[in-house]
Amino acid sequence: MTSEMKRLLLASTLLMGLPCIAQAQEADTDEGEAIVVTGSRLTNANLEQAAPIMALSEKELKLTGQVNVENILKDLPQILPGATGASNNPGDGVATADLRGLGSARTLVLVNGRRYVSYDTNQIVDLNTIPTALIERVDVVTGGKSAVYGSDAVSGVINFVTKQDFEGIQANGNYRITDSGDGAQYTGGLLVGKNFADGRGNITLYGDYMKRKSVLQSARSYTSVAQTDDGEGGLSAGGSSSIPQGAIAVGGNRYKFAQDGSYSAYDSTTDAYNYAPDNYLQVPQKRELLSGQAHFDVSDHLTLYAEGQYVHNRVANQLAPTPLTGTFSLDTDSSFLSAGSQSLLSGYDTDGDGYSSASVYRRLSEVGPRISKVDSKAYRGVLGARGTIDGDWSYDIYGSFSRTRRVERQQGNVSASAVQQALLTTYDSAGSLVCSDTSNGCVPLNIFGAGNISQAAADFISIDTMNRSTITEKVVSGAITNDSLFDLGAGYAGLAIGAEYRSEHGSFNPDAALASGDVIGFNASEPTSGGYNVKELFAEINVPLLADRPFIDRLDFNGAARYSYYSTAAKSVGTFSAGLVWAPIKDISLRGQFSRAVRAPTVNDLYSGSAQNFETASDPCAVAGAADNTSLVAACVASGVPANYVGTAYNGGDTQIDSLNGGNPNLREETANTYTFGAVLQPRAIPGLSLTIDYYHIKIDNFITAAGTANIINACFGGYDTSYCSLLPRDANSYTITGAVDNLTNSGGVKTDGIDFDAQYTVPLAFGTNNESKLNLRVSGTRLLGWTFKPIAALSDLTVDCKGSFGLLCGNVYAKWRLNSRVTWATDGTTLSLAWRHLSSVKDDDPSTAYTVEKIKAYDYFDLTASFDIAKRFTWNVGMNNMFNRKPPILGDNQEQANTFPSTYDVYGRTFFTGLTVDF
Repeated sequence: MTSEMKRLLLASTLLMGLPCIAQAQEADTDEGEAIVVTGSRLTNANLEQAAPIMALSEKELKLTGQVNVENILKDLPQILPGATGASNNPGDGVATADLRGLGSARTLVLVNGRRYVSYDTNQIVDLNTIPTALIERVDVVTGGKSAVYGSDAVSGVINFVTKQDFEGIQANGNYRITDSGDGAQYTGGLLVGKNFADGRGNITLYGDYMKRKSVLQSARSYTSVAQTDDGEGGLSAGGSSSIPQGAIAVGGNRYKFAQDGSYSAYDSTTDAYNYAPDNYLQVPQKRELLSGQAHFDVSDHLTLYAEGQYVHNRVANQLAPTPLTGTFSLDTDSSFLSAGSQSLLSGYDTDGDGYSSASVYRRLSEVGPRISKVDSKAYRGVLGARGTIDGDWSYDIYGSFSRTRRVERQQGNVSASAVQQALLTTYDSAGSLVCSDTSNGCVPLNIFGAGNISQAAADFISIDTMNRSTITEKVVSGAITNDSLFDLGAGYAGLAIGAEYRSEHGSFNPDAALASGDVIGFNASEPTSGGYNVKELFAEINVPLLADRPFIDRLDFNGAARYSYYSTAAKSVGTFSAGLVWAPIKDISLRGQFSRAVRAPTVNDLYSGSAQNFETASDPCAVAGAADNTSLVAACVASGVPANYVGTAYNGGDTQIDSLNGGNPNLREETANTYTFGAVLQPRAIPGLSLTIDYYHIKIDNFITAAGTANIINACFGGYDTSYCSLLPRDANSYTITGAVDNLTNSGGVKTDGIDFDAQYTVPLAFGTNNESKLNLRVSGTRLLGWTFKPIAALSDLTVDCKGSFGLLCGNVYAKWRLNSRVTWATDGTTLSLAWRHLSSVKDDDPSTAYTVEKIKAYDYFDLTASFDIAKRFTWNVGMNNMFNRKPPILGDNQEQANTFPSTYDVYGRTFFTGLTVDF
């Protein structure tokens, strides 16, 4: 193949990333080297896939000004934000990608076409471990690709293609800071590469250091106070019913305490604790990364190659001080209490032993904030060989090993047993209040009144915990290919056949105190340990059927099939795909594909132990106006709420419900039927214009998920099936839902469809350096036509419609229109670029509940970048994101966190960035 032909084939993806063809894995290939196509194991240079591909070039990545990969991907129209740097609660200190909003576990992330290192037992890749500076191109293949790549590729594949055959030394540095002067991020890296043996071999090494500083919610006026619905169509300062003053619930009534131990009625509208200021709005991060890759052409029949990565990542999450909740025995004549409070508690001492049982709601401010520090070390190694067997037959075989070890250190927790020990008090011979059980240095705990817990008592109940997890993946894969198998007169057919063995094992070992359920603060969880292996056979074929006929410039068929045998209950599963590409004339290509994708349950899905989680949901029995609904009153009374309490804020106005999540060893594999069809237009009459448009339809059966406490509540109290009320136990003192059971199940499925489009136009201009420049216009977008979810398989009528919606049932923002557009003017040495990101308006997803904010209006963000290439050795870029300083929408009871959806809407404001790349 000539170098000129290769340049032509590369042009569409390397010049602003044309989505219809993402051909070259290596920008500068040597004569005779194969061109690798993402989404296929075949290397035919003329292969145009039936499945849509969106590609981002290295240049586009730099124009975003982003340091982390997560912030680049989340703005692509096909991707909804997963976990990001704004994910604090919930948050796990990681960054993930979520194609089509179907879950990060259904998006397969590859590096150079091979599986990368996972961070947890869900086998999800942490995007923090992928260095931006080493990326040459990012390919996003939408539509199921299980037949080509195996399990996990239900919604598609994101493939990061790194720089190959790099020679020289390149240093890079980037810096970002918000308009408020906080949240600084900086990174510095060094790339070194050397060709040897007359170009037959190459070694490339890369290392970088990245640091991101924290931003607290207190740093922004719109996130510093927790907002709640006021019941009258407005928002008001809200928060948690666990307050620093301390509160108890007895007989269905809730009382708060003054510093002198006296009590008064708790009012959720004025007494709620503002937990927002202590929470991170941007979680801090430090990362050191080392990466190496090498290959050597021993002969035409043998090329040895290797890759290796080491990533040390540290991330912290911070929450408000621990809310002490639960039922405890309290000393009725404690000197910490006023006489009136002693009398109140004595009235509930049913057995006369001097102690009363009460539900406690105390914010332990004296203990300090809850802090989780995650230290993660990831290792990955790949060793492989490829070459020609004979004639047109070639092979590629490799083995990979990856392991992630994570250690989480938590502080700010307290021991439930120590709390109870410190609350059971009596008087010694001197008349001093002491613990009834003085073992372990017990000190009486005064939870009655703000600031009353002594340092000695705080030290006694505090407990630091440590969790450890290890994720290991082993892969051996081999394929034999022939790109010139036969010719029907329209071009050579290609065939790939191969086999793969993959082993997955994960373990999560929580601190013994956490596993026992004795910890209050960070959520309790049980150990997880398990694994599985899968043996697979696969085949792929591409056959040009007709060419150069009337109305058939080209007609190609491609298909793939994979047989998998799992060691789990899934056992034998098969996947396949088939597609056609028809070009009636050279200017137009029509394409369509059907695929059957399969996702086997992960280690986490199958084996995870029960974990405590506080899910955002509302108790319908505590909502104002509930008493006016006769059927709802009956359901509430049947669940344990006295009739006279229905419609009152007996739950303290809380919008989070204590829930339990866990795995299920009986889960079946998910199956997804996906079909896409679309068109690619590149009219010769308008040079520089290209347009792709594709319709997609995805239906997933046996969708593995926790139904969600909000959906279980809907099933119980919405008239669907009262048997689900048994999953919502209530506390006997406060009547609040406590310990809702929300384990993983095979749900009723998900169905989504929509239209992707990408238009580009490049036109030469007669001004600029040497009176030459180019103007490139690009508009990429997705129109969401449908997104429905049946959370409970047995209740087919319970359907959540997420199209154009946001909220607690959908869990994310599913805008009907998502656009990402850019206009770029470039001349020799100078590039100016303006980007426009658009999200259409969305409405709340729960028609049965009237929230203060039922609709979020459309949002538009603009980014400006300038890049200067000086003497072909120095490249300097500078710019800003969110240049008009657009504030996020502020929500009440239907928010995700920080009064909004912080991974979707910018919570930091205008941000400036600059970067420098130096070639030596």
